[in-house]
Amino acid sequence: MQVTFSAASLAVLESLPQLQRVALIGLLGDLRREQFSDAGGPFGTIHRRGRALFRVRMGDLRLYFSFADGGVHCDHILTRHTFEDFCFRCRLPAGQDVAENSPLFWQLVENESGDGGPRAQ
Repeated sequence: MQVTFSAASLAVLESLPQLQRVALIGLLGDLRREQFSDAGGPFGTIHRRGRALFRVRMGDLRLYFSFADGGVHCDHILTRHTFEDFCFRCRLPAGQDVAENSPLFWQLVENESGDGGPRAQ
């Protein structure tokens, strides 16, 4: 089975140790669509932009993927118990780019500290 990766998941994959990379690709390559027909099985399901993304755990990693063109496409590789994973599961915007490009982000930063440092309590 062919396994493909989004640009973001490929960047995370490349940062992993080689043995973990091989295990991750092997895990995704062994998945079959039939495993996901039972609701409430060992895999999580998230609906985004009109399609289902499945989640499988591998140690501290959460792999979000879909089935496409006879293979598996890995959309996201996130670390469990991180803010980014929480935001993704809760459909909240996440990531440094989202925050830095938001006027609300800068307003909160300016209100929090008048002189660039933390506000005294």
